[in-house]
Amino acid sequence: MTQEQEAQNIQQLFTEIETLAKSVPCENATEWRFTSYGSKACGGPVGFIAYPNSIDTELFLQKVAAHRTAQENYNEKWRIVSDCSAPAQPSGVVCDNGNPVFVY
Repeated sequence: MTQEQEAQNIQQLFTEIETLAKSVPCENATEWRFTSYGSKACGGPVGFIAYPNSIDTELFLQKVAAHRTAQENYNEKWRIVSDCSAPAQPSGVVCDNGNPVFVY
């Protein structure tokens, strides 16, 4: 597989993750959680994503883990470099017009 094909596969997996996470409107923040996703070349997550408890959370978290592993492998295989900044970890989620918004 070419580097571009691998990058597209990783992006497709993240699109599936986002679709699952956005499949339910945010109406009650207590029903939402968040997790880190991705893998920066120098270590650590790319960011955080909120998801509702009402979805198949086991499947969702499996996809997040698969995405993280795929990105780690991609970074190593293609010798990717990135900034080593760490994204701020949210402390919670609130709902705003049906969308989850992180609280820091």
